[in-house]
Amino acid sequence: MNKLIAACGLWLFATAAIASDSVSLSIGKWLFKDIQADNAQFDLTLTPTGLSLIASADSVQLPAPVGQLKQITLTCKRLVIQAQHFSCPKGQFGFTHADLGKQNVDFELSAKPDNNQYHLIVSDLTIADASFNIDFDWQDQSRWHAIIASPQVQIKKVLTIALPYLSDEPQTLADWDSDGTISLHTDLVGHADVIEKAQLDITSTSLNVSDNAGRYVSEQLAVTMQAKLEQQHKNWQWQTQLTVNGGQAYAEPIFIDASTTPFSFSGQGQWRQQDKLVTVSHFEFNQPNVVQLSGALTADDTNITQADITLNKTALSSLYKTWLQPFMTGTAVDNLQLAGQVQMHYQHTADTYQLLVGLDDVYIDDQAQRFGIDGLSGNLAWTNSDKVMTTDLSWHSAYVYSIAMGGSSLLAEVDSSTLSLTETWHLPILDGELQLNQLQLHYPDGEHATWSFDGLLTPISMESLSAALDWPLLHGKLSGVIPRVSYVDQKIEVNGALMVKLFEGTTVIRDLRLNKPFGALPQLYANIDLVGLDLETLTRTFDFGKITGKLDGTVKNLRLSNWQPVQFEAQFATPEGDKSRRKISQRAVDNLSQIGGGASGILSRSFLRFFEDFSYKGLGLSCQLLNNVCQMSGVGESENGYYIVKGGGLPPRINVVGYTRRVDWSDLIERLKAVQNSSGPVIQ
Repeated sequence: MNKLIAACGLWLFATAAIASDSVSLSIGKWLFKDIQADNAQFDLTLTPTGLSLIASADSVQLPAPVGQLKQITLTCKRLVIQAQHFSCPKGQFGFTHADLGKQNVDFELSAKPDNNQYHLIVSDLTIADASFNIDFDWQDQSRWHAIIASPQVQIKKVLTIALPYLSDEPQTLADWDSDGTISLHTDLVGHADVIEKAQLDITSTSLNVSDNAGRYVSEQLAVTMQAKLEQQHKNWQWQTQLTVNGGQAYAEPIFIDASTTPFSFSGQGQWRQQDKLVTVSHFEFNQPNVVQLSGALTADDTNITQADITLNKTALSSLYKTWLQPFMTGTAVDNLQLAGQVQMHYQHTADTYQLLVGLDDVYIDDQAQRFGIDGLSGNLAWTNSDKVMTTDLSWHSAYVYSIAMGGSSLLAEVDSSTLSLTETWHLPILDGELQLNQLQLHYPDGEHATWSFDGLLTPISMESLSAALDWPLLHGKLSGVIPRVSYVDQKIEVNGALMVKLFEGTTVIRDLRLNKPFGALPQLYANIDLVGLDLETLTRTFDFGKITGKLDGTVKNLRLSNWQPVQFEAQFATPEGDKSRRKISQRAVDNLSQIGGGASGILSRSFLRFFEDFSYKGLGLSCQLLNNVCQMSGVGESENGYYIVKGGGLPPRINVVGYTRRVDWSDLIERLKAVQNSSGPVIQ
């Protein structure tokens, strides 16, 4: 630039010497630092308003990343040259570039070469069909300030041109597809080739971005973003504000329709480039009527090392549908109906964290009707540190499958990924109560939850239980001491035997376990012994027809899949040595005949219709269920079948014979339903 000033001075001197109106200067090759020009031509003309300069060159080689310019023309109709200052208030500059194509731009230039100060304004520089305005100010000691703005930039075209110059991340950018238009305003401050401050303002009404894997997609996003960066001691201080109020976005597995649920994000912090450490000193994420989140965090290139995050009180249903449910697919909580409000505070430092969730009148209902709760309020705490936190919850009502539970409260302490009761938990179930002691829940990070408890079940009427489970009406009470019950690897096991007093006898349930109780296909296993059931009470309960006597039974290898029997070996028979009076009515005989595959109504068509009941020596029925087929037998073999009832005792006596050995389970259920709905034989 100093050589140019010197040349201008020579031209002025020559003009004065020869009293001519113009001077021309041709330079075959011009070298100045990193700039090289070929066949440069300068024409300086004296005009009534001053000097006019027209310059051209075949080519100019500039430093990277600009490279070579060709077919260069420069016109300044009014060149002002003063002591230590020259300027061109209005000029035109044309050139051809391999990537930028042919350009013709307007410019303004003001320069003080002795002070190394330059101010350049460029208008209508066309890059990728977008028009850019540039305001560049160069100060002494290589300090500079640049403002770059464009009202409409087509992202795809700009990236096509810019990609070769972004040598650090070419493959990363190549994995993304970006389209749409933005308005751009960039304010940069730097020193030599280092950017020290930057402010970026972007607005778009049609931003489309997607990665090749389809994990991140946006369509027609309406975005306003402002970002500020400042470099201090090789670290970057940053501040950003983002608002999205239109279009749709998907970031696996979250989908947001910003037209109906707009959102905004603001944050500030520091980027330590050498350590690859990001510090967010404060951030706020706001999605009205959905979620309001604020806090601070620190993260390296692999993990979040510190966090302090607060979720303001918000509607649980909206939070669940937008932000939680997409992560729950395939779990027991992937389809819930929710109401109430929730808030949260989460702290994370190094390897420890504390979580406190506040619940206010929460309603939860599993759409598969496996569980639900109403009126849940209080605080739910969890931590993997040794700092003790308190969980204090209460609710109005709840259910598990078809078992109704009343209101209750729970008080516990939490530390080291373990919840422990601090007092006995009284849980109303139907018309009884479950009292839990020693309840302990352990859920270490990255592993399945385990829990265990023991307790006491106060009497629950079998009438209410059978109604809840849609069983035939049962009489009696269910109660007892519960041995240790544990849940490990998604399996519930009872370490001991449950004893039930039912039909004036005793039912003992052993080896009880339940796999994946909240999964799509729960599996239950058990072995059951029944001792001394009173048949008169039992048959009266089911309206089966009167039978007196006792009954013992076993159900071995019982397996229920999704609460439906798929396998068992069941045997029921009169116990040996039974001294009770054994009688069976005509209706009971007829019903047992139907179950065994015999004809009904036989007694009403024979002389036996004159007897109300009959004596029997023993009765029994067995079923071995496998592959949906029941292999049936009784208390002994007959000529053409098996005895369900073996006659004996004082006359009149009767035998009931079953003829069907293999019965589809569904057919057997239909027979039992027919017996239950039957009004009994007609005696004529």
